Amino acid sequence: MKRRGGDYLSRLGLIVLFLFVLLTTVEAQAPEPGVSPASTPSTAPAPGGSEGDYVVKKGDTLWGIAKSLLNDPFLWPQLWERNPFITNPNRIFPGDTLAIPGREIAPQPPAAQAEAPRPEPPKETPKEQAQIPAPPTPVPRAAPEITVAPLPPVPPASQMAIACSPILLQEAATDAAGIGSIIRTRDNAVLVSQEDYVDIGLDKDQVPKVGDRLAVIRAGDRVFHPWQKNVLGRALLTLGIIEVKEIRDKTVHARILYSCEAMSRGNRVDPLILTPFPEDKIAQPTSRQVEGFIVESARWLPYVALQNAVYLDVGGVQGISPGDVFAIYRPAAPAADLQTGNVFPIPPERLGEATVIRVTNISSTAVITASQKEIHVGDQVVLSRQIQP
Repeated sequence: MKRRGGDYLSRLGLIVLFLFVLLTTVEAQAPEPGVSPASTPSTAPAPGGSEGDYVVKKGDTLWGIAKSLLNDPFLWPQLWERNPFITNPNRIFPGDTLAIPGREIAPQPPAAQAEAPRPEPPKETPKEQAQIPAPPTPVPRAAPEITVAPLPPVPPASQMAIACSPILLQEAATDAAGIGSIIRTRDNAVLVSQEDYVDIGLDKDQVPKVGDRLAVIRAGDRVFHPWQKNVLGRALLTLGIIEVKEIRDKTVHARILYSCEAMSRGNRVDPLILTPFPEDKIAQPTSRQVEGFIVESARWLPYVALQNAVYLDVGGVQGISPGDVFAIYRPAAPAADLQTGNVFPIPPERLGEATVIRVTNISSTAVITASQKEIHVGDQVVLSRQIQP
């Protein structure tokens, strides 16, 4: 009996020792007071940048905003394209919110991560544990500035296409144009074109020199204003360009350099005078108010689109020159509420753009350089951008 009692006490002592070791281990693994598991620092990256916005102030222009925020005033068309609610780039209003392309908000630096508490080394350990230095906090990099070089201006047509484009003159000026006529063609051909030779009989006192270039011209039809119904002028068509090779008295022998259309005997010739297109300049937004209409297509087409030429009823008298850009609009009829009968104005529809290539005092010849839909005679034009002197 005594031996069994001793074994029982020994087993009870082992159980008590095991429970004591278990409780000690659990207590060592428990978090310290005041430290919550939710306080573990988050490793989620900071959100990326997004497009910035700008609120228009009184006196602002797209040109000035592009210069201030994009460091380049020539980037104003990007502001216009990025904000399609702007129908006229010359008319923005205080309070409008513009999306600024390429302007990003720098990402926020990541929050500093708190170091997790480290357990103290056991007292019985004779050597201190080496402290591992914390990794340096990464320094956020500023978002790089996007610099876009301005695009070089692109002429709306080649030099020869501009030379071949017709112009609209007053009827008396069209009838009086020319210093002579084609009197003979090589081999008496009915029609001649590029690289053919012609003889010209001069009937004016003006005599060209060898090497001069002349335009072969022909009077076109009368052009009537679509709204005023009066005769605005008469088209003067350019058929080709010739170069003077020889002069004898009042007879000029010339070679056809370029053919716009077929030429024949009886066509008039006139000195070739063209205002050069300003290829080295970019039209800038203008505050001038110049409005007019498309009075006719240069080729008498019922509808025009990209690269078609049209006549405008504004010209040198209004300060227009080659390179100026007009926005094309079509007025919309007011709409009535069927319930109340109230009439509400409808804003005009923007159709595209036309760039001026030739100018007279009373009119301009322009090329359609942007088109959202078909354009026709009677559509309104408003000066949008202008070549600066």
